[in-house]
Amino acid sequence: MISGNDILKFLDISENHGGRLIGVILFFVMLYGLSRLPKKQFSFAARVLIGTVAGTVFGLGVWLVGRSDVPPATWVRMTVSENLDLWFQLVAHGYLYLFVCVVLPMIFLASARMVIHTPAEKQITPLTRWKKRINTGMVAVSALIAACVGIGFGVGLVPGTDRGLFRWSVESGEGIVSLAYSIIPTGLGWDLVRANVVGIFVFGIYVGIAARRMSGKHMDEVKPVFDLVDGAFLVGTSVCKTIISYKPIGAAAIMASLAARHGFLVILLALKVLLAICVAAALMLFVQLVVSCLGGVGPVAFFKAGKTAMKKALKTRSGSACLPEVQQALTEDLGLNREITDPVSSYTISSGMQGCGALFPAMAFVFAMGICGLTITPRTVVLLVVVITLMSYGITEMPGTATMAEFAAVLGTGMQEAVPGLGAMIALDPIADVPRTLINVTGCMANAIFVERMVRK
Repeated sequence: MISGNDILKFLDISENHGGRLIGVILFFVMLYGLSRLPKKQFSFAARVLIGTVAGTVFGLGVWLVGRSDVPPATWVRMTVSENLDLWFQLVAHGYLYLFVCVVLPMIFLASARMVIHTPAEKQITPLTRWKKRINTGMVAVSALIAACVGIGFGVGLVPGTDRGLFRWSVESGEGIVSLAYSIIPTGLGWDLVRANVVGIFVFGIYVGIAARRMSGKHMDEVKPVFDLVDGAFLVGTSVCKTIISYKPIGAAAIMASLAARHGFLVILLALKVLLAICVAAALMLFVQLVVSCLGGVGPVAFFKAGKTAMKKALKTRSGSACLPEVQQALTEDLGLNREITDPVSSYTISSGMQGCGALFPAMAFVFAMGICGLTITPRTVVLLVVVITLMSYGITEMPGTATMAEFAAVLGTGMQEAVPGLGAMIALDPIADVPRTLINVTGCMANAIFVERMVRK
């Protein structure tokens, strides 16, 4: 006959500790309450923050009770154990790996779709050439700055940890040749298995090129491929939106697990990574101002013209929503050529978000490596910059660009074991969205100013 203790064991709750079952029940009651938050009264960002705070408070309560001197006879004392954290991690890791399931197929579809819907040019114009050059370079610089700042701050390292986050030495098999081998496409199926993001992206590009090339003479035969890619991308987009809608619950479970394990140190971890993001954003803004100066616009004129767009970016946290203000600032306030600045700014906000598509995923990668106890090497940094730069050309069309980009960064560098470390970055996403969106908008302006100067010459 099954006893009560057997049932508790089956639920991964130790024998004679039924109080822990109450803790698990309270945890799921909290998650259910978060799922029922009224959408009309609370924005999505507000609901995610509520989930983050609720999960942190719940986890801190578990941590405090677990380290108190309350007699074991008290049932509250018995709710605290590794068994309780197992339930936290079950929900947290389950949510995180939903993104892993969807991000790889979406990268393939996004890259193929990007090429299919890019107008063919018989001859590459200076405008096209320069906008791609500055876009690629600025995304790479943003990713590199964020990675270096994150390493310098030691984001993800629990205070008191005596290990380092970065190792300068290059061991056997970590050179440039092995790096190139690791990202060579080896077939879509195998690349999906080993999460070779670069290989998946490159294969998608070739599929798109082939489809567009054949459409000239065989459009009737190729049309189903166009429709399949578009249809699959729309369905994938809907799946992404559904997964993203669970963020308040996921954030609560993630922060409950982190707080239950690290206590109040989790607050220091969060504050340190947010500070690092702000510092990296400030450095990237300085680079943008330098590029703007090279284009003939000084810092004073840059801020004066773009203040409306910048204020809107801080308020709406949406780079695409600020595009009209950016284009107006470039043409009406700075007097630049609209035929040049409009396409460059539109291209930058759709294919090269320097904040959401580069700075944030690079910082998230460093944080995940630190909190998971992994070490970053020079090879890792180079591969990270390459992956993020390539991903910026297709991933920005997906919902939740920054979230998708951080998973692509971790998987693309072959660090699948760091996926659980991305949880805290999802929980802090609404706060980090402010500086990274500002960088998206100022990046649009800087790129357009520079390209207008180069093409005008």
